[in-house]
Amino acid sequence: MKAMLYADWMNFRQSIRSMLFILAVFAFAAFAWSRPMFFIMIVVMLSILLPATLCASDQAYGWDKLSLSLPILRHEVVRSKYLMGLLVNLTLLALAAAMTVVYSLVDPSISMMENMLSLFGGELLSLLLMGPMFAVTFKFGVEKSRYILIAVVWIPILAMAGIVKFGIIPGIVDAIKQGFNRLETAPIVLPTIAALLVCFVVYAISYAVSVHTYQKKEL
Repeated sequence: MKAMLYADWMNFRQSIRSMLFILAVFAFAAFAWSRPMFFIMIVVMLSILLPATLCASDQAYGWDKLSLSLPILRHEVVRSKYLMGLLVNLTLLALAAAMTVVYSLVDPSISMMENMLSLFGGELLSLLLMGPMFAVTFKFGVEKSRYILIAVVWIPILAMAGIVKFGIIPGIVDAIKQGFNRLETAPIVLPTIAALLVCFVVYAISYAVSVHTYQKKEL
């Protein structure tokens, strides 16, 4: 298992510069336009891109075919991808949290707690999406999974952004705002635990689906 993680890390490290560049761009945008939402977008966007990024790195170095020819358990190959994805996701969350703290200190007009709650909500969303995207990538490959990602994730996000920006359906925007207002005054311990459990259950189910798919994959 350690060997699998090391191989994934060696392949993935070539993408670190690109991720750091994206982090820098989003951090600059957050401070320039006073929008802490950019920190949430960092975690969500990069996390749901991780499955395709990890598998694309394997293809670039031929590790995807080599791993199938080696006498190793296939579920370990899949598990390594899921663990690597989770580790990178948590690293992104830590970096985004650190930048959120700095932003809250620079601009105290929005409370640090509110920013952190928003960031936590983004983390839950990234976990809900990252697991299924792994399963889609193992099933359909890197190229097709990117198109599926656009259709399933980005189209609804852009549609919601348009609704909020242009007030197409004001009732939805008001309902979302009221929901956030209720969350600020409601006890959050039990809902938080429940949300985390749902995310990890979805992640575990997608792992089982990916193992089943990869077991049938031929060299």
